[in-house]
Amino acid sequence: MHNVLAAVNHFPQDEPVLARAAEIAGAHRATLTVVHVIDIGTGGDLTPTESTLIQRQAWLAAQEKVEAMVAQQAANIAKIDMRIETGSPALRLIELGTEIGADLIVMRAHQRDSIIEKIVGSTTDRVVRAAAAPVLVVKRPVVQPYQRIVVATDTSDRSAAGVSFVAELFPRVALHLVHVVHVPPQFEEVMIRAGCGQARLTAYRDALISKAKAHMREWAARLAKRPRQGVTRVMKGVPATTLSRATWNPQVDLMALGAGDTSLIRRALLGSVTRRLLRDAACDVLIYRPQTRD
Repeated sequence: MHNVLAAVNHFPQDEPVLARAAEIAGAHRATLTVVHVIDIGTGGDLTPTESTLIQRQAWLAAQEKVEAMVAQQAANIAKIDMRIETGSPALRLIELGTEIGADLIVMRAHQRDSIIEKIVGSTTDRVVRAAAAPVLVVKRPVVQPYQRIVVATDTSDRSAAGVSFVAELFPRVALHLVHVVHVPPQFEEVMIRAGCGQARLTAYRDALISKAKAHMREWAARLAKRPRQGVTRVMKGVPATTLSRATWNPQVDLMALGAGDTSLIRRALLGSVTRRLLRDAACDVLIYRPQTRD
């Protein structure tokens, strides 16, 4: 972990973003890059001189606010890079994350207020879809460092890489690995139409559960070597609903999961489970995408 990018816009709403980013950067002795993007717009009927003056005033006001909050929230960070940028917030954050080689982007869960945002997604949605780095979406005020993290897993290599990333990012936090087994109704219907009876369907589901439990046993052995061991659990249900409910536990500080499809498709659409967690989770959400930079 070398560079943590904190995307801030409004204060005090973004104070938790800066606090979490500073917490992680400090723990890893990483550079904290604090970015505020000014979206001036087209300027309407303003003359070039008036537009330049407004941009300058906006830049100075933003710099003053960011400097004040950095002094308050990140005074103990040795390496801080403050940047006031202009342009589209989502596009500039995505570009800047690549330019500085950010290992993690930290930002707030933005609400979709306009019709355009409801169609193309909020700034957070767009950054999560297209950024090369993992994104930590802060949804709660910061009371203490993360104490309990739930990590959604499956049996893929991408999931294993994701768990390793979370473990390295938070080496002293207990990880609770969860694998949700689900047979989609459409697949059940296809099996029934193909002549498979209920016994065959049950056997298929049991095989998935057995495979998941074997996978969890392997992770339990790895977690036993950590300072705080954590636990593993196999659950049955609809993944989005089951994981969302897991965040209702007030002891869960953070839910970590993958972005879904890692191909170019993800740049246009997030996985349904990821979208649901970003919308409904009661705690912070980490969307990991380890080792996927182009």
